[in-house]
Amino acid sequence: MAEALGNAAASPPELRREIGANLRGRAWIEAQIASAIAPNDEDCRRYYDAHRAAFWEPTRFRASHLFLAAPDGYPNEVIEAKRALINTLATRLYTGESFEALVAEFSEDTATKKEGGDLNFFSEERMLPEIFAAVKQLRVGETSAPIRSPLGFHLLRLTTALPAQQLTLAQARADILTTLENQSREQAIDSLLAKIATQ
Repeated sequence: MAEALGNAAASPPELRREIGANLRGRAWIEAQIASAIAPNDEDCRRYYDAHRAAFWEPTRFRASHLFLAAPDGYPNEVIEAKRALINTLATRLYTGESFEALVAEFSEDTATKKEGGDLNFFSEERMLPEIFAAVKQLRVGETSAPIRSPLGFHLLRLTTALPAQQLTLAQARADILTTLENQSREQAIDSLLAKIATQ
């Protein structure tokens, strides 16, 4: 840091003064615009009514997977060995072995393996099409047949399904407040700058 200050021909005391002045300036600006940026309930309602489509939550699923890596481009003998293993594991699940135990022993997804293969919640936009299509066909608690994706082979277990829904104003309120406060802050700062420029 000393080298960077030296290159900028600045000293630590000068840097402290600059930072202090910057923080005081920000605090002054916030004090000047504070009353102009707080949206009220009616502002939130108007925004919600005008942008209702933005507050639509798509169908979401939560699933776990047992994954064997065999991405496109792997040698055929590796892909076929993984295909044989995933089929064997599917049979073992069908005969009553524990999904979590097989994930712990065989899954090659290190990010989810310790969590029983949990992929958490996802919607269609945030999941491989092959996975989403397979999960969509399952009932909660069911396990899929082996699925092939561009990354490899998966056995999927659906744990939760949430239907698409329109968010209520109460559910959307925090996002609306943030959006309105940001818009109001920009407008208030522009107005303050214009006022200062004319003085």
